[in-house]
Amino acid sequence: MPKKPNISLPQGVKDILPEEAAKIDSAECTILAIFRQHGFRRIITPFIEYLDTLSLGLDSGLKDKVFKFIDPHTGKVVAVRPDITPQIARVVATKMFDMTLPLKLCYNESVIRLQDPRNGTYREVLQIGGEYLTRKPSRTADAEIIIVAIEILNALGFKDFKIDIGDVGFIKTIIEGLPLDASELYAIKKTIALKDVSALERILRALGKRIDSRTKRCIMAIPSLFGKDEVLKKAGGMVWQEGARDKIDHLRGVLNIIDNEGLKDYITIDLGELRGFDYYTGIIFEGFAQGIGKAILNGGRYDNLVARYGYNCSATGFAFDLENLITAMEGDL
Repeated sequence: MPKKPNISLPQGVKDILPEEAAKIDSAECTILAIFRQHGFRRIITPFIEYLDTLSLGLDSGLKDKVFKFIDPHTGKVVAVRPDITPQIARVVATKMFDMTLPLKLCYNESVIRLQDPRNGTYREVLQIGGEYLTRKPSRTADAEIIIVAIEILNALGFKDFKIDIGDVGFIKTIIEGLPLDASELYAIKKTIALKDVSALERILRALGKRIDSRTKRCIMAIPSLFGKDEVLKKAGGMVWQEGARDKIDHLRGVLNIIDNEGLKDYITIDLGELRGFDYYTGIIFEGFAQGIGKAILNGGRYDNLVARYGYNCSATGFAFDLENLITAMEGDL
């Protein structure tokens, strides 16, 4: 009897069998239909790109998760995309720069990300999302992209979900001008992100008089800035930096637009959220639902990205992880 071959898949990828594939296909159709209703047009980008081109648009968190190899024909380093957004930025900057803004683009692709660089494991992620590009940042664009996300989740039949909204510019305004070195700033950001108030207090105490007491009180309050409308009122009463106040006013304006659509009950505010601190420039948001502890969507404003490819415009967008989405849909029934 011939020996049975040893058949396996690389760690971090899997086959998707007909039953799950049908669920994914149904969700994709619903999501793309909502995008089309809002004027988004689909774009398809290549699975691989030259690493130096792709790296222009990657945030620091993804640069270490790129699966790469040498192109045998050119000798150049080629990368499998870990994210679609930098590719869209490249396409807009090089092939769509003469089109009238705003541009609304959506996609339905897969990405590969190294999950643990120490042992080389990687994972395929099925992504579907949209990007909204405008001449300048605006409350209208930020609100619309969040409204689209809410409409999609409603159309998919979710009964209980929330969109958590923050703004990285709020914290940047408060902490980036302080007389601290990079390691001290990192420690403060890390403890804020973890909402570890005790550790944050120890760090600030150790800084002594390098930071005045008023600023310390402000920083100490950031992890508690989570909830509904009262968060913006509380934040407005504790900050004095013009940039931070501008961010609060912007958020308030975005919430008013969402409220006018009758959708504000889906929103929570988290001004201590620091996801993508070095990548995003303004509003950031994540979607959560019952049945799964991970975010099923994430996005935000990234006004500097397209300029890295040579075209100045503003942008905001979000993406679903489809497998997380399907798991959450099953748990929300």
